[in-house]
Amino acid sequence: MIKGIVFDLDGTLFATEYYQWQGWVVPLKKYGVELTKAKYFDYAGKTGGDIEKEIARDFALSFKEGSLLKQKEKLLEKWFSTERIKLMPFAKEAVEYFNTNYKVGLCTGGPRDEALLKLERNDFLKYFESVTTLTDVERGKPFPDIYEKAVQRLGLNVSECLALEDTQYGVRSAKDAGLYCFAIPNEYSRKQDFSRADGVFQSLEEVVAFFEEGEC
Repeated sequence: MIKGIVFDLDGTLFATEYYQWQGWVVPLKKYGVELTKAKYFDYAGKTGGDIEKEIARDFALSFKEGSLLKQKEKLLEKWFSTERIKLMPFAKEAVEYFNTNYKVGLCTGGPRDEALLKLERNDFLKYFESVTTLTDVERGKPFPDIYEKAVQRLGLNVSECLALEDTQYGVRSAKDAGLYCFAIPNEYSRKQDFSRADGVFQSLEEVVAFFEEGEC
């Protein structure tokens, strides 16, 4: 029986994947590199550190480890502090629905400061009993550590929890931790492999309808 719902953040609740992509595009311009949206699809859902390493490898770049990521994080802090952050369709309705009958947590592969900034600006922090971020673990998604920590903070067993994710790396993280996981792909992750997900849905509204029909 499902007792807990653990939401991913970027691309699942907040429509921030464009900013995540552009956060790499801008600093890469000084290296003469154009990171296309199609290429970013390969990285979507991975931790910033992993993406930085893969960018260096894929484009044969040489820079101090962490320097590109730091530039990206500064840009995101600026953008998320000043620009309106759009929600994914049915995001607010979904978190409100699950708050009525389930323990609800958040599990994001981004740093804590960035996650809290987005949640507070959208008045979403109140919906979560716990917020688990990359800052809280040694290994982020696709490793299971972050979901194990998120479930522990909810005081539940992994078999009692369902993760809602938008990327194959998030799905892998949740499944390897022992959770059930539904995938809701978006335009940045639609071509990824979701074969390990327990269900693939077109929207959060479909997920809520699935629960309302008593399927979980």
